[in-house]
Amino acid sequence: MEMVVRVRVPASSANLGPGYDVFSVALENPHLEVYAEAVEGEGVKIVNIGEYAGEVTDDPERHAGARAAHKLLSDRMPSKGVLIRVNVSIPPRKGLGLSGAEAAGAVYAVNHLYKLGLTANELIQYAAYAEPGGHLDNVTASLLGGFTISMRDSLLGGMAFKTLRPPDDLGLTVIIPDVHKTSTEDARKAVPDQVSRQQLVEAVARSSLATASLALSDVDLLFRCVLYDPYVELARADAGVYGHGVDRHALLTEKLELYKRYHVVETISGAGPSRLLWYKLSENSGGAGTRPVDRAVEMIGENLASAGYKISRIYHTRPSAMGCQLY
Repeated sequence: MEMVVRVRVPASSANLGPGYDVFSVALENPHLEVYAEAVEGEGVKIVNIGEYAGEVTDDPERHAGARAAHKLLSDRMPSKGVLIRVNVSIPPRKGLGLSGAEAAGAVYAVNHLYKLGLTANELIQYAAYAEPGGHLDNVTASLLGGFTISMRDSLLGGMAFKTLRPPDDLGLTVIIPDVHKTSTEDARKAVPDQVSRQQLVEAVARSSLATASLALSDVDLLFRCVLYDPYVELARADAGVYGHGVDRHALLTEKLELYKRYHVVETISGAGPSRLLWYKLSENSGGAGTRPVDRAVEMIGENLASAGYKISRIYHTRPSAMGCQLY
């Protein structure tokens, strides 16, 4: 048995327009580094290090990685203990799947540390145990990489998931505004319990076509499909989740201007407030600062400033074809 395991875990962006709690994508950056060490005795201890260590909990009863690892050990090896050290390089409470990455990295590391031989399905189930409502999207992307589609099966039980290779021509930029969000759980409360028939049909149509476009690497159709979410993004915008003054009218106006002017698509990353910009690499081959996506970033910065916010960080990244990896 190895005494220490090190894992690189990608951040993720979930929902991706109309795919609420279903679609997600792993990102090349930012990412976590998770170290798991076998220790005497039982239980899980968490130590946070790195850039955002002071902004996340080290309470094992509230830390997503600790909760997922504790559930795994309790079920499979109740007499064993583990020390998990997390280099926290994913900004917390910004819609980039930090808790999902913590949980994914913890179960992946413990699985290798104690050579449990868990399947992908089992890893996802244990990681999702620590997420609000047990949702699968972020943990699936961080564990498996690529674009992921996941489903809880209420009829037959269990779950189903599929990963799709990211299109080669797709670039992504993450814009993180200095908008305070209390928690993902609070943002979920803004989601409406009921939607109209028209909204449901459009969400299903857009999600279905988005899946087909990913399978066929049709980036133009993908952009058209994920550009608009008929209800979740709009409801959260009106509830102030993405910042006061950023209501549905402001959000839709910004989306349409970015798409028409620069062929750049804007979606809210996870529960927000970060924005995810989608663009073709082939259309953005110029020098930094001169590309259409750079002008799109400038526009968003100006709109945020008019609402009293500013951009705190930008990641120019790509979809990651890889999920958790030992290194």
